Amino acid sequence: MMSRVSFEEACARVRELCVEQLGEHVGTQVAALAKPGFGLRPVKPGITAAGIGRWGGSALLNPGTPWPEHDGVPLSLFAVLDVDALGSWLGDERPPDGLLNIFLFDPDIKRGHVLEGSPLLDLDDPRCCRIIPADPALAIEQAAPAPASIHAPEPFYAVPVVTLPSMRGVSYDPILDTVDYGGETEDSLYYRSAPGWLASDRLGDAWLEFCEREQGLYKYEDVFFSPDQAFGWPHLENSFTQLKEPYRHLITIGHHDLGDGGYVHFILPPKAFRVGDYEQAVALFEGF
Repeated sequence: MMSRVSFEEACARVRELCVEQLGEHVGTQVAALAKPGFGLRPVKPGITAAGIGRWGGSALLNPGTPWPEHDGVPLSLFAVLDVDALGSWLGDERPPDGLLNIFLFDPDIKRGHVLEGSPLLDLDDPRCCRIIPADPALAIEQAAPAPASIHAPEPFYAVPVVTLPSMRGVSYDPILDTVDYGGETEDSLYYRSAPGWLASDRLGDAWLEFCEREQGLYKYEDVFFSPDQAFGWPHLENSFTQLKEPYRHLITIGHHDLGDGGYVHFILPPKAFRVGDYEQAVALFEGF
Protein backbone atom coordinates (compact mmCIF):
# COMPACT_ATOMS: atom_id res chain seq x y z
CA MET A 1 0.00 0.00 0.00
CA MET A 2 1.11 3.59 -0.67
CA SER A 3 1.02 4.43 3.05
CA ARG A 4 4.19 2.36 3.49
CA VAL A 5 6.30 4.32 1.00
CA SER A 6 7.21 7.96 0.44
CA PHE A 7 5.28 10.07 -2.05
CA GLU A 8 8.35 10.11 -4.32
CA GLU A 9 8.56 6.31 -4.26
CA ALA A 10 4.85 6.02 -4.96
CA CYS A 11 5.15 8.45 -7.89
CA ALA A 12 7.96 6.33 -9.33
CA ARG A 13 5.59 3.35 -9.44
CA VAL A 14 2.93 5.47 -11.09
CA ARG A 15 5.43 6.72 -13.66
CA GLU A 16 6.44 3.16 -14.47
CA LEU A 17 2.81 2.27 -15.18
CA CYS A 18 2.25 5.41 -17.30
CA VAL A 19 5.34 4.79 -19.44
CA GLU A 20 4.42 1.13 -19.86
CA GLN A 21 0.94 2.04 -21.16
CA LEU A 22 1.65 5.31 -22.99
CA GLY A 23 5.31 5.25 -23.95
CA GLU A 24 8.12 7.45 -22.65
CA HIS A 25 7.09 10.76 -24.27
CA VAL A 26 3.43 10.79 -23.24
CA GLY A 27 3.75 8.63 -20.13
CA THR A 28 6.25 10.89 -18.37
CA GLN A 29 3.99 13.91 -18.95
CA VAL A 30 0.91 12.19 -17.57
CA ALA A 31 2.88 10.87 -14.58
CA ALA A 32 4.09 14.43 -13.88
CA LEU A 33 0.44 15.39 -13.24
CA ALA A 34 0.30 13.11 -10.18
CA LYS A 35 -0.89 14.72 -6.95
CA PRO A 36 -1.08 13.41 -3.38
CA GLY A 37 -4.46 12.72 -1.86
CA PHE A 38 -6.23 10.64 0.78
CA GLY A 39 -8.88 7.98 0.41
CA LEU A 40 -11.38 8.44 3.24
CA ARG A 41 -12.81 5.32 4.90
CA PRO A 42 -15.09 4.70 7.91
CA VAL A 43 -13.08 3.96 11.05
CA LYS A 44 -12.80 0.27 11.86
CA PRO A 45 -11.69 -1.47 15.07
CA GLY A 46 -7.96 -1.01 15.56
CA ILE A 47 -7.72 1.87 13.06
CA THR A 48 -7.16 5.45 14.25
CA ALA A 49 -9.33 8.26 12.90
CA ALA A 50 -7.79 11.15 10.97
CA GLY A 51 -7.76 13.48 13.97
CA ILE A 52 -11.20 14.97 14.50
CA GLY A 53 -12.11 14.50 10.84
CA ARG A 54 -15.57 13.07 10.31
CA TRP A 55 -18.65 12.97 8.13
CA GLY A 56 -21.66 14.73 9.62
CA GLY A 57 -22.06 15.74 13.26
CA SER A 58 -21.72 19.29 14.55
CA ALA A 59 -19.67 21.97 12.86
CA LEU A 60 -16.39 23.08 14.46
CA LEU A 61 -16.30 26.85 14.07
CA ASN A 62 -14.35 29.70 15.62
CA PRO A 63 -16.38 31.62 18.23
CA GLY A 64 -18.57 34.22 16.56
CA THR A 65 -18.54 32.56 13.14
CA PRO A 66 -22.08 32.70 11.69
CA TRP A 67 -23.64 29.54 10.33
CA PRO A 68 -23.64 29.73 6.49
CA GLU A 69 -26.93 30.23 4.66
CA HIS A 70 -28.33 30.24 1.13
CA ASP A 71 -31.15 32.78 0.69
CA GLY A 72 -31.87 32.64 4.42
CA VAL A 73 -31.85 28.82 4.62
CA PRO A 74 -28.97 27.33 6.67
CA LEU A 75 -26.66 24.94 4.87
CA SER A 76 -26.02 21.44 6.21
CA LEU A 77 -22.69 20.27 7.64
CA PHE A 78 -21.45 17.32 5.55
CA ALA A 79 -17.91 16.87 6.82
CA VAL A 80 -15.11 18.24 8.97
CA LEU A 81 -11.63 17.82 7.51
CA ASP A 82 -8.74 17.86 10.00
CA VAL A 83 -5.91 18.90 7.67
CA ASP A 84 -3.32 19.06 10.45
CA ALA A 85 -3.89 15.39 11.28
CA LEU A 86 -3.03 14.26 7.75
CA GLY A 87 0.71 14.65 8.25
CA SER A 88 3.33 15.47 5.64
CA TRP A 89 2.03 13.42 2.69
CA LEU A 90 0.49 16.50 1.01
CA GLY A 91 3.75 18.47 1.03
CA ASP A 92 3.24 21.75 -0.82
CA GLU A 93 -0.23 20.61 -1.90
CA ARG A 94 -1.91 21.32 1.44
CA PRO A 95 -4.16 24.35 2.04
CA PRO A 96 -3.16 26.96 4.65
CA ASP A 97 -5.85 26.09 7.22
CA GLY A 98 -5.77 23.26 9.74
CA LEU A 99 -9.50 22.61 10.05
CA LEU A 100 -12.15 22.86 7.32
CA ASN A 101 -15.94 22.61 7.65
CA ILE A 102 -17.71 21.41 4.49
CA PHE A 103 -21.29 22.67 4.02
CA LEU A 104 -23.92 21.95 1.38
CA PHE A 105 -27.46 23.18 0.75
CA ASP A 106 -29.55 20.26 1.99
CA PRO A 107 -32.59 21.47 4.00
CA ASP A 108 -34.79 18.93 5.74
CA ILE A 109 -38.57 19.10 5.43
CA LYS A 110 -38.90 17.22 8.73
CA ARG A 111 -37.03 20.07 10.44
CA GLY A 112 -39.36 22.74 9.09
CA HIS A 113 -38.13 23.43 5.55
CA VAL A 114 -41.00 24.81 3.46
CA LEU A 115 -40.82 23.91 -0.22
CA GLU A 116 -43.25 26.59 -1.43
CA GLY A 117 -41.44 29.88 -1.84
CA SER A 118 -38.09 28.40 -0.85
CA PRO A 119 -34.98 28.94 -2.99
CA LEU A 120 -34.68 26.49 -5.85
CA LEU A 121 -31.70 24.19 -5.74
CA ASP A 122 -29.58 25.35 -8.66
CA LEU A 123 -26.70 22.88 -8.61
CA ASP A 124 -24.46 25.35 -10.45
CA ASP A 125 -25.02 28.13 -7.90
CA PRO A 126 -21.82 28.47 -5.79
CA ARG A 127 -23.95 29.59 -2.84
CA CYS A 128 -25.13 25.97 -2.52
CA CYS A 129 -21.83 25.07 -0.88
CA ARG A 130 -19.47 26.67 1.61
CA ILE A 131 -16.06 25.85 3.02
CA ILE A 132 -15.40 27.51 6.39
CA PRO A 133 -11.95 27.23 8.01
CA ALA A 134 -11.38 27.20 11.75
CA ASP A 135 -8.50 27.27 14.20
CA PRO A 136 -8.27 23.82 15.85
CA ALA A 137 -7.23 25.48 19.12
CA LEU A 138 -10.26 27.80 19.17
CA ALA A 139 -13.03 25.94 17.37
CA ILE A 140 -16.15 24.99 19.28
CA GLU A 141 -18.97 22.65 18.31
CA GLN A 142 -22.08 24.20 16.81
CA ALA A 143 -25.21 22.17 16.13
CA ALA A 144 -27.03 22.67 12.85
CA PRO A 145 -29.96 25.11 13.09
CA ALA A 146 -33.30 24.05 11.59
CA PRO A 147 -34.12 23.33 8.85
CA ALA A 148 -30.59 22.20 7.93
CA SER A 149 -30.27 18.44 7.73
CA ILE A 150 -28.50 16.63 10.55
CA HIS A 151 -26.19 13.79 9.58
CA ALA A 152 -25.00 11.41 12.27
CA PRO A 153 -21.29 11.89 13.02
CA GLU A 154 -18.99 9.17 11.71
CA PRO A 155 -15.21 9.47 11.99
CA PHE A 156 -13.04 8.47 9.06
CA TYR A 157 -9.43 7.46 8.61
CA ALA A 158 -7.26 8.64 5.73
CA VAL A 159 -5.23 6.42 3.38
CA PRO A 160 -2.38 8.22 1.54
CA VAL A 161 -2.73 7.77 -2.22
CA VAL A 162 -1.32 9.09 -5.48
CA THR A 163 -3.91 10.44 -7.93
CA LEU A 164 -3.97 11.23 -11.65
CA PRO A 165 -6.60 13.19 -13.59
CA SER A 166 -9.74 11.11 -14.04
CA MET A 167 -9.81 8.82 -17.09
CA ARG A 168 -13.38 7.82 -17.83
CA GLY A 169 -13.65 7.52 -21.63
CA VAL A 170 -15.26 10.59 -23.19
CA SER A 171 -15.76 12.06 -19.69
CA TYR A 172 -12.05 12.26 -18.86
CA ASP A 173 -10.61 15.30 -17.09
CA PRO A 174 -9.91 18.06 -19.70
CA ILE A 175 -6.44 18.61 -18.16
CA LEU A 176 -5.37 15.59 -20.23
CA ASP A 177 -5.91 17.65 -23.38
CA THR A 178 -2.92 19.80 -22.37
CA VAL A 179 -0.46 16.91 -22.78
CA ASP A 180 1.81 16.99 -25.85
CA TYR A 181 0.97 13.77 -27.69
CA GLY A 182 3.73 14.21 -30.24
CA GLY A 183 1.52 13.92 -33.30
CA GLU A 184 -0.13 10.66 -32.23
CA THR A 185 -3.55 12.30 -32.22
CA GLU A 186 -3.19 14.02 -35.61
CA ASP A 187 -5.44 12.65 -38.34
CA SER A 188 -6.82 10.12 -35.88
CA LEU A 189 -10.02 9.40 -34.04
CA TYR A 190 -8.36 10.72 -30.87
CA TYR A 191 -7.84 14.14 -32.47
CA ARG A 192 -11.35 14.34 -33.92
CA SER A 193 -12.86 13.47 -30.56
CA ALA A 194 -10.40 15.14 -28.14
CA PRO A 195 -6.65 14.61 -27.65
CA GLY A 196 -6.93 13.49 -24.03
CA TRP A 197 -8.95 10.49 -25.09
CA LEU A 198 -5.66 8.84 -26.11
CA ALA A 199 -4.44 8.76 -22.50
CA SER A 200 -7.86 7.72 -21.29
CA ASP A 201 -8.16 4.92 -23.83
CA ARG A 202 -4.67 3.47 -23.34
CA LEU A 203 -4.18 4.05 -19.62
CA GLY A 204 -7.67 4.32 -18.12
CA ASP A 205 -8.44 0.67 -17.32
CA ALA A 206 -4.87 -0.07 -16.19
CA TRP A 207 -4.92 2.99 -13.93
CA LEU A 208 -8.18 2.01 -12.25
CA GLU A 209 -6.88 -1.53 -11.71
CA PHE A 210 -3.68 -0.10 -10.22
CA CYS A 211 -5.66 2.17 -7.88
CA GLU A 212 -7.88 -0.65 -6.66
CA ARG A 213 -5.03 -3.12 -6.26
CA GLU A 214 -2.29 -0.86 -4.87
CA GLN A 215 -4.23 1.91 -3.14
CA GLY A 216 -7.74 0.70 -2.36
CA LEU A 217 -8.93 3.80 -4.21
CA TYR A 218 -11.97 3.95 -6.53
CA LYS A 219 -12.87 0.54 -5.18
CA TYR A 220 -16.31 -0.99 -4.86
CA GLU A 221 -17.05 -2.08 -1.32
CA ASP A 222 -19.91 -4.57 -1.30
CA VAL A 223 -22.20 -3.07 -3.98
CA PHE A 224 -21.50 0.60 -3.32
CA PHE A 225 -18.83 2.75 -4.92
CA SER A 226 -16.62 4.57 -2.42
CA PRO A 227 -15.48 7.86 -3.97
CA ASP A 228 -14.73 9.68 -0.70
CA GLN A 229 -11.39 11.41 -1.07
CA ALA A 230 -9.54 14.48 0.19
CA PHE A 231 -7.24 16.46 -2.13
CA GLY A 232 -5.51 15.07 -5.22
CA TRP A 233 -7.47 14.68 -8.47
CA PRO A 234 -11.14 13.64 -8.10
CA HIS A 235 -12.61 10.57 -9.76
CA LEU A 236 -15.09 11.99 -12.31
CA GLU A 237 -17.96 10.16 -13.94
CA ASN A 238 -19.28 13.18 -15.88
CA SER A 239 -17.92 16.12 -17.86
CA PHE A 240 -18.08 19.52 -16.16
CA THR A 241 -17.78 22.91 -17.88
CA GLN A 242 -16.15 24.27 -14.69
CA LEU A 243 -13.11 22.09 -15.37
CA LYS A 244 -12.12 23.86 -18.58
CA GLU A 245 -9.95 26.08 -16.38
CA PRO A 246 -7.30 24.89 -13.86
CA TYR A 247 -8.74 23.85 -10.51
CA ARG A 248 -7.85 22.26 -7.19
CA HIS A 249 -9.85 19.51 -5.56
CA LEU A 250 -10.56 19.81 -1.86
CA ILE A 251 -12.83 16.88 -1.02
CA THR A 252 -15.29 14.42 -2.56
CA ILE A 253 -18.13 13.22 -0.35
CA GLY A 254 -20.31 10.24 -1.21
CA HIS A 255 -20.68 8.64 2.19
CA HIS A 256 -23.98 10.34 2.95
CA ASP A 257 -27.20 9.58 1.12
CA LEU A 258 -27.03 12.22 -1.61
CA GLY A 259 -29.62 10.61 -3.82
CA ASP A 260 -29.47 7.66 -6.18
CA GLY A 261 -25.80 6.85 -5.75
CA GLY A 262 -24.86 10.52 -5.87
CA TYR A 263 -21.75 12.20 -4.55
CA VAL A 264 -20.28 15.68 -4.70
CA HIS A 265 -16.85 17.18 -5.43
CA PHE A 266 -15.76 20.47 -3.87
CA ILE A 267 -13.26 22.37 -6.03
CA LEU A 268 -11.81 25.89 -6.26
CA PRO A 269 -9.27 27.82 -8.35
CA PRO A 270 -5.58 27.09 -7.62
CA LYS A 271 -4.76 30.56 -6.27
CA ALA A 272 -7.84 30.55 -4.02
CA PHE A 273 -6.78 27.13 -2.72
CA ARG A 274 -3.24 28.33 -1.91
CA VAL A 275 -4.36 31.42 0.02
CA GLY A 276 -7.46 29.90 1.65
CA ASP A 277 -10.05 31.93 -0.28
CA TYR A 278 -12.84 29.39 0.09
CA GLU A 279 -15.53 31.81 -1.08
CA GLN A 280 -14.67 30.65 -4.60
CA ALA A 281 -15.50 27.00 -3.88
CA VAL A 282 -17.90 25.22 -6.23
CA ALA A 283 -19.73 21.92 -5.77
CA LEU A 284 -19.91 19.46 -8.67
CA PHE A 285 -22.65 16.87 -8.32
CA GLU A 286 -22.52 13.32 -9.69
CA GLY A 287 -25.45 10.93 -10.04
CA PHE A 288 -28.29 13.37 -9.34
